[in-house]
Amino acid sequence: MLYDLEKRGSHPIYEYLYHCIKNDILTGKIEPGEKLPSKREFAKSHGISVITVENAYAQLVTEGYIFAKEKRGYFAGDIGGKYIQGKKKRIPVAEKKRKKWLVDFKSNHILYDSFPFSTWSKVMRQTLLDQENSFLESPESQGVAPLRQYISMHLEKYRGLSIDPNNIIVGAGTEYLYGLIVQILGHSSMIAVEDPGHKKIGKVYESNGIRCIRIPVDRNGLKVEALKGSNASAVHLSPSHHFPTGCVVPVARRHMLIQWARDNDSYIIEDDYDSEFRFSGKPIPTLASIDEERVIYMNTFSKTLAPSIRIAYMILPEKLMKVFREKFDFYSSTVTGFEQYTLANFIRLGYYERHINRMRNYYREYRNHILTAIKESPIFDKVTIEEENAGLHFILKINRDIDDEQYVEKLKNNNINISTVAEYCYNDNENFKHQFIINYSAVQEEDLKKALEIMNRALED
Repeated sequence: MLYDLEKRGSHPIYEYLYHCIKNDILTGKIEPGEKLPSKREFAKSHGISVITVENAYAQLVTEGYIFAKEKRGYFAGDIGGKYIQGKKKRIPVAEKKRKKWLVDFKSNHILYDSFPFSTWSKVMRQTLLDQENSFLESPESQGVAPLRQYISMHLEKYRGLSIDPNNIIVGAGTEYLYGLIVQILGHSSMIAVEDPGHKKIGKVYESNGIRCIRIPVDRNGLKVEALKGSNASAVHLSPSHHFPTGCVVPVARRHMLIQWARDNDSYIIEDDYDSEFRFSGKPIPTLASIDEERVIYMNTFSKTLAPSIRIAYMILPEKLMKVFREKFDFYSSTVTGFEQYTLANFIRLGYYERHINRMRNYYREYRNHILTAIKESPIFDKVTIEEENAGLHFILKINRDIDDEQYVEKLKNNNINISTVAEYCYNDNENFKHQFIINYSAVQEEDLKKALEIMNRALED
């Protein structure tokens, strides 16, 4: 069982191996009952990590293509039926249309090889046994109690928040929770958003009938002076790691924000974006830890686990929680009970903590390799690297007077996908000229070196 990893294209290694082994079983190349190589042996023969093989095997076990015998190894299953030798893998239509970039600096998804398939599958199976009746029931509107309990415990340990689990609402993604905030605050409310910032946030609020105002951001985050006199009912911001600039709001401005909320009977929607991936110093304290009555805290598991795990949550101040209980407690939970119980057990058993620690260490080292590649490239004397100590992106500022749009177009013509900070501005973008966003979580180091050569040549043309 030797597979040419060069043929995997843009697919993660574990996914490519999964398809190769699956195809060999379907076509009879691997016969029913045939023993597969051990994970360590397979990894060594292909020069890859054991966890990558483990993830491929775990998916095959889950789908029934192979099975494990304790202390004996993995064996091909007898799936029945006749299959045509050499049957080609069907590729989804959407995947056929996907652009094959040399490097995609716009993509901010995590490496799929990093997902703990084996552990997650084990927890799922155990959850089925332990809660076979519970997960079939309709979960309560706020989310199942065990998940809210373990989220509360996790936040107390890692974010310094002392939270009542009864004030936590679990939902299928942050967009759903934004819509819920609109209903709780009222459709006549006005919400301030960051400029530059994630444009999707404003679009979601506006699609729910809310008027949004854009407040400028400087190197210390959202400008509180510009917020004063705005009559905003709430302000949505990411104080611990702003997107796209990557800046962190310092403590003095945090207190100014809290004071604004108190003086105006308004709220702060704290999106704790990328807070798990801080690579130097201690974690940044949350705004909710300063004033839990004026802050709506939000976070999601989509970035730390996988985008397909659409589980997000928010913590409402008691006054707003009372509104939810009185007016919206009839809502059904938008996340299945099975997923919620599985995640609750994943946290309870310490797997989530270990996963976060492993991913933080991995991305710290990975970021260092990326930064080293830039520093060793001829482009380094033409650029400045900014805000690289947190999150899975940083800013590459080009110290040349260039036309940013033309430069982006040149790179796209050379199969490099990149965006500027200015693209995320609503109004004046002069302060963010020549600043390019480097999402590095899914960038292969060898491809980066080629991309940097192209980027340097494009500056010299």
